[in-house]
Amino acid sequence: MTNAINESKIIVTKIRLFATFKQITNHREIEYEIEDGTTVRQLLEALFDQYNALRDKIFNENNELRPWIHILKNGRNIKFLGGIETTLTDGDVVSLFPPVAGG
Repeated sequence: MTNAINESKIIVTKIRLFATFKQITNHREIEYEIEDGTTVRQLLEALFDQYNALRDKIFNENNELRPWIHILKNGRNIKFLGGIETTLTDGDVVSLFPPVAGG
């Protein structure tokens, strides 16, 4: 008999990268298998493990999200959800937008 309390459900989530983030990773989209309930912060840490150059672009020296970075979970800004601690569930898509200027 297995102990269901100790079993973690593995889910699939995607990170979509735009502009300079896409250039740094050379990917428009990366799929991750993570534990159900993983936060956006934890997902970003997994991304930084692969692409450390992104850390300074997304987080400041205090390991806080830079104010000009926009992160969406399924099209909704995480600022209106749980912020960087927003939890993820199966099939979620997290989109990362760097600052964009133009005219």
